[in-house]
Amino acid sequence: MKTSLNLKTGQQLALTPQLQQAIRLLQISTTELHEELEEAASSNPLLEVEELQENTPTNSTSTTENSEKSKSEESENKVNEDLPIQSDENLDYKEINHAEEWAQVKVRKNNIADDGNDLRSNLNEDPITLSRHLQSQLGTMNLSKKERTWVEILIQALDSDGYLRESVEELELPFSKEFEEEFGERLSEEELHIGVKLLQSLDPKGVGAKDLAECLILQLDSDDAKSPEVKAAKLILANHLELLAQHNISGLIKASGLTRELIHAADVKIKQLDPKPASAFKRDLPITVIPDVVVYKNSDGVWCARLNSAALPKVRIHENYAKAVQDSGSLKGPLNQQLIEARWMLKNVQQRFDTILRVTQTIVEVQQDFFEFGPRAMRPLVLRDVAARCNLHESTVSRVTNQKYVATPIGCFELKYFFGSHVLTEDGGSASGTSIKAQILEWIKTENSEKPFSDQVMANKFSEIGIVIARRTVAKYREALKIPSASIRKKR
Repeated sequence: MKTSLNLKTGQQLALTPQLQQAIRLLQISTTELHEELEEAASSNPLLEVEELQENTPTNSTSTTENSEKSKSEESENKVNEDLPIQSDENLDYKEINHAEEWAQVKVRKNNIADDGNDLRSNLNEDPITLSRHLQSQLGTMNLSKKERTWVEILIQALDSDGYLRESVEELELPFSKEFEEEFGERLSEEELHIGVKLLQSLDPKGVGAKDLAECLILQLDSDDAKSPEVKAAKLILANHLELLAQHNISGLIKASGLTRELIHAADVKIKQLDPKPASAFKRDLPITVIPDVVVYKNSDGVWCARLNSAALPKVRIHENYAKAVQDSGSLKGPLNQQLIEARWMLKNVQQRFDTILRVTQTIVEVQQDFFEFGPRAMRPLVLRDVAARCNLHESTVSRVTNQKYVATPIGCFELKYFFGSHVLTEDGGSASGTSIKAQILEWIKTENSEKPFSDQVMANKFSEIGIVIARRTVAKYREALKIPSASIRKKR
């Protein structure tokens, strides 16, 4: 075999650490950026991040200070101020110190309403979970160690709604060896199902069911079993739940043999039950979103964008350390390297907010009608269009629009909300998927409940206003809105 040597020219893209940092800072959320800066400041003495003054006195402020603050707020609402971009790679620390104009770094307690309660105090509270609630009840029951262990395993297998979706055989299998080692034998089939019955006997009623029908039947077991409406409700839940969901009363009468009056009474009884028995133990903590950009209308009636001061970090290079490094005259050493890293960090942060503002301004220019009239006026927009207008790559726009939020007079939206699918119109244009959804929602809100609009009827209505859309497309948008079909919405 003869060996040969081939020489080929090629190109390879190498990402510098600075570029990697810029990309990372661009794609993370504002909250994550604040955490990143705090972590960087803890490891780099030349980087300084000022803490948020949470207990700033307000009553002792002078009249002059109040007046200046008022003027500042008015100016902020009228003028769109961009963060300056430092293009010089040899960025001086004194120039970077202009970042003092940036706002505080910490997240406010609540962006929506301030009721005087500290969110962190709520976070520190030890909530009563469904698991703890059920296990506390086990302590009052006379159970063997083997039974208690098995029920505790079942408790941990419950989903967020309180259902036991997996079969007992599937749950027992991973623990079979431990049961044999500790108790000398595996759980019998009878013991498996006894454990489930013990779990289902606990409060709240309905916990441990395998599906919705069983969950509701378990709750009915605590009522008067001899009551006609309870018997009828159990019969419907066990055999005809789908017909009930469709409000098909005629079908229920034929299938169950019950009278219309009894079906109505059973329906009222079923509606009083809880389909998610664990819902009372869910503790949804408020999610605080800091808008990166604020949309406002200027004096000319044009919608514009400006950076949100609450999202901008107050970060700078420590003057004393930086001066000491420069006075030393040494171009080598750990402190000089940390000074360089701090400068790059600030430059990339500034670049991040500048890019966010550029992209948002472009979106606002395209979506003027949305901010004026709402979702129905949303125009079709894709990443390619914004990338071309901003002279950026599509991947950059994608990173910018992910986990970045804009505050508008009609609500707070993630930037990627303004992008989406579109459908063609008769005049050769296109309509945004968001506007299509808004129109569907409006029609359904105003429809006759006895004769709701079908997907085909809505497709025809779209055709009347010049939007070419198929029935299946209407169905797709309707399902995305989590709106049931016309047969289910119909009131019989």
